[in-house]
Amino acid sequence: MASENGEKVEVPETKPKKKDWIVLSLRVVAFLTTASATLVMALNKQTKTFVVANVGNTPIKATLAAKFNQTPAFV
Repeated sequence: MASENGEKVEVPETKPKKKDWIVLSLRVVAFLTTASATLVMALNKQTKTFVVANVGNTPIKATLAAKFNQTPAFV
């Protein structure tokens, strides 16, 4: 009824709820863990060296490298 008489309606200030901060912090943590996992997967380079044969006293080595595009898909 106050608005019909031309009076101003007082709106109480709303403080951010604790639940809002918890949800926001969980989203930030989820984003940071996703970003770090992406960086680890993209920058990870694993190499393995195998001795294939020995010619005299000299070993012949083969080096294999695993790359990000060789990661199996989870389907």
